[in-house]
Amino acid sequence: MFIPRRFAFLLLCASILFGCEADPRLQAKGQIVKGGAPFTVPEEEYVRIVFHPIPADGRRAANTYVAIYDNRDGRFRVVGADGRGLPPGRYRVSVERERKRKDLFKGAYDADRSPFVFDIDSSSKEIVIDLDKKI
Repeated sequence: MFIPRRFAFLLLCASILFGCEADPRLQAKGQIVKGGAPFTVPEEEYVRIVFHPIPADGRRAANTYVAIYDNRDGRFRVVGADGRGLPPGRYRVSVERERKRKDLFKGAYDADRSPFVFDIDSSSKEIVIDLDKKI
């Protein structure tokens, strides 16, 4: 009985070492600024940040990746739907400032018009989204 348990343990270790790839997802992070200062909003408002993949073939991607925004300092962290981040790639970042389900930016930074495009990989530094950037 002791041998099968040891064999099962060795099989488990081998499958972990040889059968699993590292998760290629990244925990991208950054900050939104306006006028050189962290962008924050009143308590009754909400900032929504979404990363939209830009596929090389020009088609619209099916997946998007949401970020958690901290209103205290304008910082965010991309978590995606499952909390594991996003795969490496090129992304257009949409930003909405919402009050009562209405975008106070009036779509200026939506998925189609946002000027915020970033290449995200394992060497990426903190992303800075400057709302004073000309559209």
